[in-house]
Amino acid sequence: MGRTVIITGTNRGIGKSILKEFCKEKDITVLAHARKPYPDFEAYINILQNENNKIVPIYFDFLNEKEISEQLRSILKDYKKINVLVNNVGMVQPSSSFLMTSMNSIKESFQINFFSQVLITQLVAKSMIRNHDGAIVNIASIAAFNVMAGQFEYVTSKAAVVTMTMKLAMELAPYGIRCNAVAPGLTETEMLCNMKEELKENLCSQVSLHRFGRPEEIAKLVYFLASPESSYINGQTIRVDGGSGTL
Repeated sequence: MGRTVIITGTNRGIGKSILKEFCKEKDITVLAHARKPYPDFEAYINILQNENNKIVPIYFDFLNEKEISEQLRSILKDYKKINVLVNNVGMVQPSSSFLMTSMNSIKESFQINFFSQVLITQLVAKSMIRNHDGAIVNIASIAAFNVMAGQFEYVTSKAAVVTMTMKLAMELAPYGIRCNAVAPGLTETEMLCNMKEELKENLCSQVSLHRFGRPEEIAKLVYFLASPESSYINGQTIRVDGGSGTL
């Protein structure tokens, strides 16, 4: 019997590529999360679905903890063994200085980028502990390391994800569960497409490879960290940023 994987935020960006990467595996069941049903998302699932995999869309809002708990408990009743959890969902607020950032914006960012992921991980980890097996991969950001002015709420919430990864790796290792994180640099997603060309050129000039990352490059590392090939990697946050900040 193949693996069962939960991936959050699979309807766009990096999450969409992560879903595609896992669906290449034979005899796999992927529980693909989105906030709500989207026609484009359901069409994408239909394209990826074949005789080698099973894709089950799951829906819940990361701002609603009650909804998260109810949906996850229902899922864990149906799927007794979860092999992999990929915490991918994240949000970026419009950049502003710390003094101009409202507490509501900070709380919303932490709810989506950190607290809801903690809740999901607690629920899924209990299932993994019963089976004495599992791999958790969190999506952090190089913003957690390359501290610049602005985006206080995003940077600090992603830094919390990095610390969470180390703590979980230590606490869950005795149960056969590994936890690692991937910290992407600027990647060719919708967020990057919406940037002004002048800003994109300036940011790209700070990358030693002089290009932005591709979602599939992030997805391949996530897949590796969730596979037996990375069985001796634990508690690490690996940057995938093209050498950002090395010039």
